[in-house]
Amino acid sequence: MKFIGSRIAEKITDQRDLLNPAERHRVGLIESWVSIGGNILLTLLKLGFGLLTNSIALMADAVHSASDIFSSLVVLTGFVMARKKPDHKHPHGHGRTEYLAGLVISVILLAAGAAIIYSSYNRLVEGVIARPSIAAIGAVVIAILIKEFLFYFSAKLGTLIDSEALIGDAWHHRTDSLSSTLVLIALAGRYFGIYNLDAYFGFAISLFIIYTGFKIARNSYNRLLGTAPPAGMQEGIISCAREIDGVINAHKLEIHDYGSWKVVTMHIEVSGKLSLDKAHDIVHRVEDHVGHNYYCETIVHLDPVAHPARTD
Repeated sequence: MKFIGSRIAEKITDQRDLLNPAERHRVGLIESWVSIGGNILLTLLKLGFGLLTNSIALMADAVHSASDIFSSLVVLTGFVMARKKPDHKHPHGHGRTEYLAGLVISVILLAAGAAIIYSSYNRLVEGVIARPSIAAIGAVVIAILIKEFLFYFSAKLGTLIDSEALIGDAWHHRTDSLSSTLVLIALAGRYFGIYNLDAYFGFAISLFIIYTGFKIARNSYNRLLGTAPPAGMQEGIISCAREIDGVINAHKLEIHDYGSWKVVTMHIEVSGKLSLDKAHDIVHRVEDHVGHNYYCETIVHLDPVAHPARTD
């Protein structure tokens, strides 16, 4: 599932400029609709097998899969809202809605982790022994395979476009996969006489899910506040500015993150011997060049220097 999910995600983004806001929007919509479709398929699958085998557990799990559609709808809404045009109240657009979606998904993950802890505790206290039928086992195995595919597919796309919302949705798929795996672990434990095996595994898995939820929440929160961009992006923008003839150096770079749209402010050094018109032309060329390559609004401050000494 890892190879298939990751490979399909790479094919979708192959030869694409993922810094382009339109491309990030396209990828976000693809992930959302694939996740929604996958959850609808799982709901019908579990409900069908549940009715055929009269399995309450499977029918309850079908309801759970139906509720999972909500998390993917949150991601979809986040990307749709992020593409809204700027207005007088939001002059830099609505791109940070994507980070809000990541924050909501992290809360869903925390709730899922808590739910698994509660379920595991009940199994431990009440001594619940899982006895799924062959048909139920088959449905669970298929569900795990689908969810693992969705996990790797969503995680790869989220990594490629640096989206906490997509990565969070991927981990929500993984929580469902791990939950279903507990049923199989419980069955194996029954044959080996270890009836509480699934409960103990449940505690361990839930702690990992909660840790992941906190990590995604922290990253989304930091981006909402305004965190420093990756060093590679800063170096790339500085190098991009220095590609313009007449620019001696660039410094005091600040990048304001509004989702897929950025606002960049920076200082450039030019020779103090240049005419005002020439220096002003260099400023405009730097703004256009950086803006074109990094899909951002660029604001450049001019610093004339008396003795230019550029070193590359």
